Amino acid sequence: MKTSARYRMKPRSTRPFPPFKRERGLSLVELMIAITLGLVLVAGVTTLISQQSSTSRELNNTSRQIENGRYAIQVLRDDIELAGYYGAYFNIALDFPVAGASATLPDPCAASVAELDAALPVAIQGYDSPTTVPTALAACLADANHLSGTDILVIRRADTNVTTLDPSGAGAEAGQAYIQAGLDTSKVFKRQVGIGPDTSEPRVFTLKKMDGAVADLHRFFVHIYYVSPCNKPATGTTCSGASDDNGNPIPTLKRLALGVSAGSTAFINTPLVEGIQNVQFDYGIDKDNDGAPDYYTTGTYAQDGSTELVATDWWNVMTVRAHILSRNPDASGGYTDDKTYSLGLEGNVGPFDDRYKRHVFSETIRAVNPSGRRAQ
Repeated sequence: MKTSARYRMKPRSTRPFPPFKRERGLSLVELMIAITLGLVLVAGVTTLISQQSSTSRELNNTSRQIENGRYAIQVLRDDIELAGYYGAYFNIALDFPVAGASATLPDPCAASVAELDAALPVAIQGYDSPTTVPTALAACLADANHLSGTDILVIRRADTNVTTLDPSGAGAEAGQAYIQAGLDTSKVFKRQVGIGPDTSEPRVFTLKKMDGAVADLHRFFVHIYYVSPCNKPATGTTCSGASDDNGNPIPTLKRLALGVSAGSTAFINTPLVEGIQNVQFDYGIDKDNDGAPDYYTTGTYAQDGSTELVATDWWNVMTVRAHILSRNPDASGGYTDDKTYSLGLEGNVGPFDDRYKRHVFSETIRAVNPSGRRAQ
């Protein structure tokens, strides 16, 4: 039976299936191009990160330099403005008549009651750029701890805070120097400098106020500011060289302060500000007793430029110009410091031809108490 053409089945195709196409990988040239492009991108990112890190480090160095310089000025300003403050005692001018006065300066390292009391009129005392520590300071400042050619400043004053005493006069710290101003048993106003407590007397400090209460007692300060070649010595308490500060010596502003150590009167050494490479002071001297400076000196010579300053000249210091050279704590790659820096009457310093960036901070500071007494 014949099948209708309508229902006739189509014969299967005899065409073979298309051959399997094999995937092709990267050629060596393409691979090398891809690796090269990747390395270029990595190098760019690495350079960007390095530049950002270097910029951040420089910004941090600059910020620290500015902060250190400003803080150093602030510390000096606060102390110089209070130089000659002795609590309620104000009649300092009567204690040092110029006629026949001694030309011997007080010993900055002195800690005895008699020497501290005698030094009251000299609220500000300086040493101009000594290459070695002056003999007067050798007892409390080691020569190796002073950076040669930088100034040394001595400030004398009382603490603005009052030390609380009970009615018997007890309450002072053993070994601490104090100053008290008030009335004695004869109702005469006077001062009393002492080291507390003095067990040889039933009452350490005996002066009274008008109402009979114990007069205010203030700690007596002697502050000696200087620049040290290092912050932290490699061993002990004396700077020794390249091994200080973990192999990177950093010049540091430090202060010797009259205080107490192990119950005895002593000078305590304190690092204040890192990166301070040089400090120079110009002193404003009042010659006509009106409380205003008539000329400035570096602290070596008087106005005529040939006569050395004596004790009576230091009594006349009314203002201090402070010049601080602040240095970055770390070196800057690719930078060479070829600048010079003006440090007042001392002149210029530099160029240093190293990789440290520097800046000078200067300010004129008034000694409020000595100048105020004369202005009144």
